[in-house]
Parts: sequence; structure tokens; C-alpha cells
Amino acid sequence: MSGVEILQAIQTIQSPLLDRVLGLITNLHHEAVYILVLPLIYWLYDKRFGRYMFSVFVIGFWSNDFLKEVFRTPRPDPAQVRVILAETGGGYAFPSGHAQTPLVFWGAIADHVRRRWFTWAAGILVFLIGFSRLYIGVHWPLDVIGGWAIGLVVLWLMVRSRRFWTGEGQSLGLQALLAFLLPGAALGLLALLGPVDEIAWMVMGTWSGLLLGSALEEQWVRFDPRAGTPLQHLLKIIVGIVLVLAAKEGLKLVLPDSGVGDMVRYGLVAFTATLVAPWLFARFIARPPAVQLEQKTHHL
Repeated sequence: MSGVEILQAIQTIQSPLLDRVLGLITNLHHEAVYILVLPLIYWLYDKRFGRYMFSVFVIGFWSNDFLKEVFRTPRPDPAQVRVILAETGGGYAFPSGHAQTPLVFWGAIADHVRRRWFTWAAGILVFLIGFSRLYIGVHWPLDVIGGWAIGLVVLWLMVRSRRFWTGEGQSLGLQALLAFLLPGAALGLLALLGPVDEIAWMVMGTWSGLLLGSALEEQWVRFDPRAGTPLQHLLKIIVGIVLVLAAKEGLKLVLPDSGVGDMVRYGLVAFTATLVAPWLFARFIARPPAVQLEQKTHHL
């Protein structure tokens, strides 16, 4: 069967209900999902794992963007198959970012959690997101299968090099240098293939700010993400989100709405999320036990 025939066969099960359900599933690979999950990992669970997971996301995104520019495969023709939610399928087709990036992201979390139920849940989620791309007609079967295969390779490489991405054993100077070299090299390689798109500028700027901010936080703040009561954790989420949104919107007033401007703005937003917000958490909301003990000793 040809790719068109496979898509047409899949779309024989179409219904208004499936349109809504698979439309929701396809949007689980949306920047808002990662923007929500990644800060929560960093603020509430484990800073180094949060740093690693953002690098996992970036490398998954970057490798997909790079390969799309290499292969430049056109998407299915709406004259041949039914296409809905076309706005979720901009750019080139192979490999599918909706297949590759969720596999890398949720696969890395599953490798960390190492619970059978979570691995199965992550696998089902990754499959459904990939399948949804065929149902709504924005990808060829080879795009999705290729995205999964490439995602497995990227996931394996990230898991094997996890210590590097968490910054373990690296000096502050090296981490600061990598905060500029890694995103710069990634943007440079993309630029060799053509104009760098707006999202790539934003993602690489965010990566740079996160790498630098988290490195400085480990040296200067050292807040404990798990310290505090449930109410204090809720306050951290509220304060952190408000602070990040304020930085994001406020910087629009002084930085140009362009590739470089977006990169600097999102870099400063990530810097705020990984250094400024943790400083506020440790200073005013959930103070580390060491700080509390030092204050008690001082009063005595």
C-alpha cells in the first residue's frame, strides 16, 4: 500500500468524536505542555533532573528541526487525503516532530522513573500522539515511523550522556561557557541549512538562560526543591509563574520582536526561572534547613 492509501484507510474510521479526541491528543505535543512540566520538575522535584530534561527536550527539538531541513519532505496533499488541524503541521514532514520529540521527552522521564506502569503509559501516549498525525492527515506513515526510530536513537544518546547534561563534575566556568557554546553551535548548524525559524531562536535562547541560571543557582543559592509544605509548594508555583510571565511580557517592551531579540528575551526568562525564582523561594517561601538552623543558632 502507498502512503496515500494507508492514510485513506486510517481515515475511514473518522467521526466528529474522534476528530475532537485525536485533536486533543495531537496537541499534547505543544510548547505549553513542556513549559508547564519542565519548571515544575525544576522547582518541586529535582534541579539537576530538570536541567537534564530541558536539554533532552532541546536536543530532541533541534535534531528534528535539523533533519527536516535536510530531507525537506512535503506533507500530504489535502487533495488526496482529509487534512484537519493543518496549523499543527507547518514546515516539512520528515521526520515527524510529534513522533520524535514526545518519545525522547517521555522516554527520558520513564528511564528516570523506572516504573513499569509509567513506561507503559508513556509508550501509549507516544503512540497515540504519533497515530493522531496520520488520522488528521498532516504526516505520512514514514514520517511517524522515522520519527520514532530517530527518537529512540536520540533518547539512547541522551541517557548515555546524562552526566554531561546535568553538569556533574563540571566547574562553574565550564558550565557558563557551555551555556553559550552549545546553543550557539546548534543555531549555527541550523543556519547552514537555511533561515533559522522563530521557534528555534526562542528555544536556544531559553536553553542558554537555563544552563547559565541553573549553574549559578548551584553555586549561590542551592535551594532544595522538595523543601516545604504543600502550601509552600503551591506558593512556589504561583510566584514562579507570575515572575516568569512578568519577565516574558516586560522584556517585550525593551527588546525587538526578532530572532536575536527573542533569543535574548527567552534567555532572560529562563535565567529568571532558574536563578531569580529559586532565590525568592529559598529566601522567603521555603527556606533550606541549613538556613533555618543557622538562624536558630544565631538567636541562641
